[in-house]
Parts: sequence; structure tokens; C-alpha cells
Amino acid sequence: MQPSVAPAPAGPAVPKLSTLALAAIAGIAVLVIASVFGFILFLSGMAFSAQLWWMGFCSLIFALIFFFVYAATEETKIIRPLAGAFFVIGVGSYYGAIFTNGATGVLQIVWIVLLSVFVVVVLFWIFWSSREAERDAIRKSQRKVTP
Repeated sequence: MQPSVAPAPAGPAVPKLSTLALAAIAGIAVLVIASVFGFILFLSGMAFSAQLWWMGFCSLIFALIFFFVYAATEETKIIRPLAGAFFVIGVGSYYGAIFTNGATGVLQIVWIVLLSVFVVVVLFWIFWSSREAERDAIRKSQRKVTP
């Protein structure tokens, strides 16, 4: 019996096409997000309160987009924290816009209450969906694996 021949040495590790496509998509997304916020902050010429309002609006749209990407991919290391970060930036920008717009006391309180109700609803929804995900994980862990 002859000894088996060793396999040929592998060449340099070439990234897969899907990895390159994902990196290109991420690069384009970063460029778009940076250009949107750069325009709002530096080129728009709006008042500070209006800048905060538009930053909040765009941040909540980006948070919704990242949430949909998370829901489609179940990727928890990068996408879910990005969705949360953009939600926090959006809500913080809206609170800042409310406090800096110079509105009267009653109108300001109405906007604060509406925004606070929105935040509580979103946080309750996150809590509820995390409970559902935990139940699904427990249910899947109890399944028997057949060999």
C-alpha cells in the first residue's frame, strides 16, 4: 500500500463574492448616511431646531431600515445595535428640537408627551418581541435531534 499524497497547498484566501458584495453595500450605506447627516448639519443653512428635527426624522427612518434588515437576517451583532443607536439618536434629536424651538409651554408639553408615548410604545414592543424570541429559543432547544 502506498502512502496517500498530501493535498496541494491552498492559494491565498480570496474573499467570497457575497463577502465583497456585503462590504460594498455597507460602504455605500455609510456613504449615504454620512452624506445625509453632513448635508443637514453643514450645508442646509437651517436653524438649529430644524436641523435637530430633520436629524431625528432621518435617524428614525434609518432605524426602521436597519430594523427591517435585522428582521430579514436575524443578525444581532451589528445590525440590531445600529437600529437601536439610530432610534436613540432620532429620539434625542426630537427632544432637542422640542426644547430649542421656542414654543410656548403648553405646546411644548404636548410634543413631549406625544414623543414620550411613542418611545414607551417602541420600548414595550421591543420587550414583547424579546420575550417571544426567548420563548422560541426555549422551544427550539427542547427539540430532539435525530441522527
